[in-house]
Amino acid sequence: MTDPTNFRRERIEKLLHELRYEVERGMMEKEIDETMGFRFYVPISSAIPDGVVFCEFRTRPIPRYMMNPADIQPRLRIVGGKEKDQ
Repeated sequence: MTDPTNFRRERIEKLLHELRYEVERGMMEKEIDETMGFRFYVPISSAIPDGVVFCEFRTRPIPRYMMNPADIQPRLRIVGGKEKDQ
C-alpha cells in the first residue's frame, strides 16, 4: 500500500511540473502575460497554534543576471524552516 503522504506529495509534484510546462509554453508563445499570481490560505497550521498556511504562486520578469541556479528545484522543498527528508 502506498503511503498517503508520499502519494499526495508525488501528485503535487506532478501537477507543479505540468504547471511549469504550461506557463513556459504560454509565455514563449505569447499566450499569457509574464506577471501572474495565485494565492490562497490553508485554514490550519501544525506549526503555529491557531495559525493558517499562506500559499503563493507568482511569476514576474527579472534580468537574466539575477537568475540563481540554486532557485531551480526539481522537487518540492521546505522553505523557511527546518528541512526534512525529501
